[in-house]
Amino acid sequence: MKTKVSFVIISLNGGKIVVNAVKSIKKLKTKYKFDIFLVDNASEDGSAKEIEKRFKEVKIIKLKKNIGTAAYDQAIKYSKAEYIFFTGGDIVVKRDMLDKLVNFLDRNKDVIQAAPKYIKYHNRKKTDLGGTWLSRSFYSGTFKDETLGNKNCQIPYIGTGLIRKDFIKKFGYLFDNDYFFYGEDVDLGMRIRLLGKKVYYIPSSIVYHLGSVSRKIHKSSYLTFLMERNLIRTFLTTLSVKNIILLEPYVFLMRVAAIAKDLLKLNLMEAFARIKAIFWVLFNFNSIMKKRKIIQKMRKVDDKALFKFFSEKYLFRGR
Repeated sequence: MKTKVSFVIISLNGGKIVVNAVKSIKKLKTKYKFDIFLVDNASEDGSAKEIEKRFKEVKIIKLKKNIGTAAYDQAIKYSKAEYIFFTGGDIVVKRDMLDKLVNFLDRNKDVIQAAPKYIKYHNRKKTDLGGTWLSRSFYSGTFKDETLGNKNCQIPYIGTGLIRKDFIKKFGYLFDNDYFFYGEDVDLGMRIRLLGKKVYYIPSSIVYHLGSVSRKIHKSSYLTFLMERNLIRTFLTTLSVKNIILLEPYVFLMRVAAIAKDLLKLNLMEAFARIKAIFWVLFNFNSIMKKRKIIQKMRKVDDKALFKFFSEKYLFRGR
């Protein structure tokens, strides 16, 4: 029986949390053969050794430094499966979650990625990730409620779930290795859309989420810098030149508004992080254009296909 799915978990000082993630995956009720990879992003808590001791069948890749979400590729290159389920280690999966995703991708060849609903582990009446939205300003967000309902539906992007390995091969990576963290999921979604393919949210497939460990170890201002830098990069690499010119004032204006809001709240480090990101993009414009050239060669559809899944409806909600 061929391996259908490879679970690829990245972990940084995951401790008992990542141990519980592996335990839950091993208990899945599924008709499909799967294997498990753990990529340890230079942890210092001994969690990789604990996994190695307790789960001999788990393939562990230990990195000497934290390379962010580029770590997924360190395992994916060894996988022989048709699909990759990529996730952080802060999850516990519901026993029937996998087959719902696999069956959906098997039936829908134009769908590249299918993602489950994330429910809060400690409060299972509350949704923690119920799909996503994306604005033409290239700000984005997630739904922590039932906005998208309980039926399968298309979404612009998502940073976890089941994905076809053949798609990853086309680009040579899952997430852009230059992004490190934050906003890399939007880039993934846009690349899927550029090929004329789809991303789906499957709310009947359930994962319980404990909360990101990696977000807690970085300063908020650093995450803001990464978010702004990476979303602007995706804006420049994804859209046509015409639409970049048309939308650039809006994209820039929304950054100015975010900086002004930070200053009014005396969040000086956040404001500085946004300004720093804009200057980073300016100083690295040539390298961004080189990446754009590679991505645009893969394009199969025009921007109209992308804009179908953009919405300004949620941009100011909670901002």
